[in-house]
Amino acid sequence: MRFFRRASEQGLTAYLRLPGRIAYARVDRRVPVPKLLAAGVVAVKGDNWNEALARLHGKGPVSLVLNPADYRLRLLDAPNVPAEELKSAVRWQIQDMLDFHADDGTVDVLEVPHPEHVSHVRQIFAVAAKNSLLAEEAVLATNAGLNLTIIDIMETAQRNLATRLEAPGRALAVFSFIESGGLLTLTLDGELCMTRTLGVNQALLESEGMDDVLERLTLEIQRSLDHFDRQFGGIPVDRLLLAPMEKADSLRDGLAGNLALPVAVLNLADVLDIAGFPDMNALPPDCFHAIGAAMRMEETKP
Repeated sequence: MRFFRRASEQGLTAYLRLPGRIAYARVDRRVPVPKLLAAGVVAVKGDNWNEALARLHGKGPVSLVLNPADYRLRLLDAPNVPAEELKSAVRWQIQDMLDFHADDGTVDVLEVPHPEHVSHVRQIFAVAAKNSLLAEEAVLATNAGLNLTIIDIMETAQRNLATRLEAPGRALAVFSFIESGGLLTLTLDGELCMTRTLGVNQALLESEGMDDVLERLTLEIQRSLDHFDRQFGGIPVDRLLLAPMEKADSLRDGLAGNLALPVAVLNLADVLDIAGFPDMNALPPDCFHAIGAAMRMEETKP
């Protein structure tokens, strides 16, 4: 199985395997405004993933969102080769960045926007994962009766939501908490152009308090924005959106006071039809990236 197969026209169910639980979402994309059909978190008893995954059986095509520890995402200068040779060239180029032999992995490529005024060479993202890991995930899905058709990653799941909120000619920053820390993405023209894993996670809000977390988070986000400006000078960042999370309003207020750009909490109602979920505040934050992955559209690039 490879990354980023095209989504079909029917609804898509996406899930993440997290410690002790599965987060999932299903989106109907056959309507003008994508509609959220289901979302939630299923507890896993011990290592019995099959029982939890089986609850998604019979829901059409399924997408798995890998955890960041299970893949490598690297920004590279695009090799000057014909399109049909790109993946082979990238496989060789990233070998020294991997902890496994590139021939034992699946490699795919994401295009990075390259505005006309940008002077540096065209860049791409390369994503790689061990074939053995992907095979294990495929076996888990098959044993649960799932039709696993897409392998996705956190960054592109987040991009899928950002794409529908971009302002023309302006980049959009989105921040979320994931198991390994904070995930900051910047998108432009529907494509991922920068991603950073920040050394601040949700647990720090409880252990260190909001003020300390805000100080660290502000510094790391500002550094990332400065780097974006150096790479894409002349492209303004429209705003920073925070994924739905605990203490989102407090985090928004603190960041808005420290950063020189608007900061808001991402409202899923601006992205898709959530009429079936009158209380979105009750939806677990774990579902955010599952919803993003389930938003993958036919016209979306990998």
